[in-house]
Amino acid sequence: MRGFQDKVWDRLYRSHTLKNVPNAYIFSGPAGSGKESLAIQFSKILNCQNPNKFGCDNCSSCLRILQLQHENLKLIFPLPAPANNSSSPGNLIDSKNIELVTKLVAEKSKDSFFKIKVPGSNRILINSIRDLRKSIYLKSDNLGRRIILIFDAHLLSMGQGEAANALLKLLEEPPKRTSFILVTDQINLVLSTITSRCQSISFPRLDDEFIFEWFSSKISNIDEVNFFVGLSDGNIHMAKKLILFQKQELVDLINDLIKVLLSKNSSMWRKFVQTYSKLSKDDLGMFLFHLTLLKIWFQSTNRLVINISHHLHKTQLKSGMERFANLYKNVDYLGIVSEVEELKNALTQNLFMPLSLTTFLLKIQRKINIK
Repeated sequence: MRGFQDKVWDRLYRSHTLKNVPNAYIFSGPAGSGKESLAIQFSKILNCQNPNKFGCDNCSSCLRILQLQHENLKLIFPLPAPANNSSSPGNLIDSKNIELVTKLVAEKSKDSFFKIKVPGSNRILINSIRDLRKSIYLKSDNLGRRIILIFDAHLLSMGQGEAANALLKLLEEPPKRTSFILVTDQINLVLSTITSRCQSISFPRLDDEFIFEWFSSKISNIDEVNFFVGLSDGNIHMAKKLILFQKQELVDLINDLIKVLLSKNSSMWRKFVQTYSKLSKDDLGMFLFHLTLLKIWFQSTNRLVINISHHLHKTQLKSGMERFANLYKNVDYLGIVSEVEELKNALTQNLFMPLSLTTFLLKIQRKINIK
């Protein structure tokens, strides 16, 4: 916990010391800002047998929480629907996924920044909430506080929203000594009837100092650290993806993307549309990763234009940004960022991707004012 989101942590710890922990929180903020990690850490101090500001990390309760194996801790996250489409609470996970889910939870216990993603999971299942309801009202002799962590809580509302409505009933009549912590990157997709019953905790992006220290523990070259910190944009998940690449690979990727956006060459556009239509189907995570790199490059270029420092200005990307800024004087940078986000949204709306990509290129050129 130490070293990130200190202001948020101070607020949570204060509610604990004042014995004013509510029945439900909702942790919201940018992806990769440490929300899940802090939720686990907060669960730990609420159950620590030798309480201090961060938990002792030595008592049996702390150790079991950190292993995600504590009897007072329940994890709920998106799962694929059972193959038989059964609504029975006993069919939470298909047998073929049990081993994978167990492995992912174990990985999360080793690295609280690890993101649990089960292939084929696009919603929180009604069965997960029904299974919770079966046990949550049972009397317990356990000390401490029972904590229900719901990761990707915005996915409660997917489909017909059955899971969200089922959770709402639990929030309306919460058991004693129990707190729900809903975690989401997209609070706007969570039902207002749910958010109104939760104490909202907003997370900012992780500060660059924390990301810098994280990279410095893995990379010795200070120039490369600045490069990776700049592209991380305060997102630890982004940082963990970036470190899998060589610096030059990313430089070439960004330069190639910018070249396409500035081009009037129809064959380059055709190749871009074909490549990224396929990538959006075959590897959605990588598709979004590429778009995020593009967004951060334009944001950093905008900062260069208005004389606001950024880590990427200390890297070889700066020269390309300067050339771009000198060639194109009336760029709508905020509009470009908005178009990148709009393209990401097209994926959730199942729009025809070749058309969305072509429209994206046209709109970007208008925002750059390419004649």
